[in-house]
Amino acid sequence: MKTVSKPAWKILAKGRWKTDLGGDLPEVVILHLTNSAFNKFKSSVKAAKAYLDNRGYFKRKLIKLIFADTVPCPGGAAWFVIVTHTTHSTAVVVAFQICED
Repeated sequence: MKTVSKPAWKILAKGRWKTDLGGDLPEVVILHLTNSAFNKFKSSVKAAKAYLDNRGYFKRKLIKLIFADTVPCPGGAAWFVIVTHTTHSTAVVVAFQICED
């Protein structure tokens, strides 16, 4: 049985974290984006793929990207974006806006 390394989070930059299970196994990136940056990111699948590929977050270029869930919050200003890069070079995006009290 192939052993998998224990997930460990690496800080890529302020508001950007990554964990990698090693080899060809999945990777996960968490991004903290302003509302403006998120709106550009989610404007299209092409824009989101370009955003991720141009920053070199993943070991391979993305073939496909799916917005699985996007949860806005009235009055929210920033977003957490969780992106899983699958073994088939598909990015699955879950995003939620941070509610401001």
